[in-house]
Amino acid sequence: MKIGTTTFGFRYLLRDPARAPSLESLIERACALGLDALQICENARPMELGDAAWEAVVARAAETGLELQLGCKTVDLEVFRACAARAARLPARLLRLVLEWEEGPAPTRTDVDAFLAGAWPLIESHGLRLAIENHFDVASEVLAQAVAPYPAAQVGFCIDTANSLRNFEPPEEVLDLLGARAFCYHLKDFRVEGDKLGFRVGGAPLGEGRLDLDGVLDRIFAHTDAPEIFVENWTPATGDFETDVREDGLWLQRSLNALRDRLARRR
Repeated sequence: MKIGTTTFGFRYLLRDPARAPSLESLIERACALGLDALQICENARPMELGDAAWEAVVARAAETGLELQLGCKTVDLEVFRACAARAARLPARLLRLVLEWEEGPAPTRTDVDAFLAGAWPLIESHGLRLAIENHFDVASEVLAQAVAPYPAAQVGFCIDTANSLRNFEPPEEVLDLLGARAFCYHLKDFRVEGDKLGFRVGGAPLGEGRLDLDGVLDRIFAHTDAPEIFVENWTPATGDFETDVREDGLWLQRSLNALRDRLARRR
């Protein structure tokens, strides 16, 4: 199995482009955490790099033995085309995708179907695995239905344990709907505050919130004995850069420690 984080594990470090470190620097941070993989998502702005700069990032990851994956957020086929070409140059050949317009309303089922029909030739020609991430914009049941016509070996899911809460879809429901075609997982914990008149969802280090981590792992291992698990957090912001970066780092380490501890207990 692989344990990693995404660039959302370094959320506050990357928020301001003027202060963000290089992707090579993130590779060093991931290696220092003992990770196997790093998923470079849209918050790290990888598509703003030229080809030579991207190749330097890929080369540095290869030198360290860290697996790189690419993530993007779009329903625009031209944007997807560029991302697919870049993902195809990575050994993992996996592209994680959030189906969301740059601006405007949530994608409809018609939008999703049209996008997949246009994306499939690119996926096939590049030999990619497309991992669609569940998100509150599109119900998990809709995603499950939309991918059904495509080969499960190439079109599947990146399951996030908190993204669908705004759709009132608990993690267990999402895993049951999408787990059979999951390529990777984003594990993040959460707290729910309030009452029946209203509630607020916030973050928690993995294993310290409402997520049934053992139950989630049971569902994951029911489908594969070698999952690719990426730890993320919703660390609350204070507005102070140094404080937010430090807390993000502490939460990430605590979450990784919790995951490794739970996995060790399963052996």
